[in-house]
Amino acid sequence: MFEKNFNITAFLFVVLALSTWLDLNGVWVELPLIVNEAPEGWALPSLLSFAVALSNTAPIIIMLLKAFFKGRLDERIFIYIEIIIGIVACGLMAQYWNKTHWFAGAQHSVLFVIFVFLLGTLDTTSTVTYSDYMKRYDGKLLNALFLGESLTALIPSILAVIQGVGGDAVCSANSTQPEYSKPRFSVQVYFWIFAAIILSSLIAFLILEWTNISQSYRTENYKTSDINQLCIQTETSSLLNLNLLSNSMSKYMYYYLLVIAYIVNLLLFGILPSIGTYVMLPYSQSAYYIASLVLPISSPLSVIIALVGKSRLQLSAIISLAFIATCLTVYVIVLAALSPCPPLHDTIGGAIIAIACYFTAELVYSYIRLVIANRVRQEYEREHGLFWLGAISQMGALSGSIPMYFLINNMHVFKSRQVCQSYC
Repeated sequence: MFEKNFNITAFLFVVLALSTWLDLNGVWVELPLIVNEAPEGWALPSLLSFAVALSNTAPIIIMLLKAFFKGRLDERIFIYIEIIIGIVACGLMAQYWNKTHWFAGAQHSVLFVIFVFLLGTLDTTSTVTYSDYMKRYDGKLLNALFLGESLTALIPSILAVIQGVGGDAVCSANSTQPEYSKPRFSVQVYFWIFAAIILSSLIAFLILEWTNISQSYRTENYKTSDINQLCIQTETSSLLNLNLLSNSMSKYMYYYLLVIAYIVNLLLFGILPSIGTYVMLPYSQSAYYIASLVLPISSPLSVIIALVGKSRLQLSAIISLAFIATCLTVYVIVLAALSPCPPLHDTIGGAIIAIACYFTAELVYSYIRLVIANRVRQEYEREHGLFWLGAISQMGALSGSIPMYFLINNMHVFKSRQVCQSYC
């Protein structure tokens, strides 16, 4: 019975976590169809990136409130607000994604940008609040939350494949304009599917909060860490107490892990997503399409590795993995900087190497995030350990995305390769 309830509870956390980054990831996947009707054309993605960067003010506000009110601020209130905003924004986006308005002397996708800003507010704050919420439950359920979060990149890609977005462009003779096949269902249906999925997240959260299904796995006194609770229960065994305390995490170790988490999220969510097109398009449209299908698998795969392998590592192992992933990231950045003519451009071998490096870097970074979160949840004795881990992670992503925005859109450091044009 207990094992059945654990599986149900874990499934509910997976469904709840789908409301974290699903909608925003879905917007990026759907852009090839959206830009065809947007007056901004392919300048729209940079505008959306700026809107998402501005939405990072929301988690900053929550961090300030958390610091001011200390233990009196209930993160569950924010989770309700975030999920409801996600449902409403996806529904409105489904209806008005192609509506334009006159602004600053030209037609612009004003409503669409506002909706993306709202979705960005939901997603960036979820990194903070959902992690904080896990202090109320058994640490074993943290893997379920990460699995659900990892699926938020995979599900939009699967929907895009079913819809028919991407693939090889058809270049007509004496024409530089690519032709794409029509999608199997509209952008409107696409976003309504997301609204339904986020609604299921709300239902999962209500079940977790208002039923007894997860009762056995709730931490009755989450303000006292798991380690402290065990020590209290075993006061008569000094040897056991010493063993437990030896597994606790010092403040310095916690700060080391926060620094690593900051760097990992800076590279994983701040830099790598910004340069994907510059890395893949020089090797062909097919390479870009295959990468869009393969890369989202890295995050769910990292959860599987943690489940069947180790979900906790020593600091030296974490640093070693971070160093390997950083070396791969540097290679990917160099490829992007050399676009549109990087080494081995327009070759299958070059495409395989680029995709493999990109995929491995994302896989290792995702695994490190999970390992650090598990260690903080199980070893750090303070109540808000996961909250500040989520906050630092989001600040890392913000620290990477803002400079990349200016490097790409203002300084034009990276040069894109257009479809149906000759280079090199």
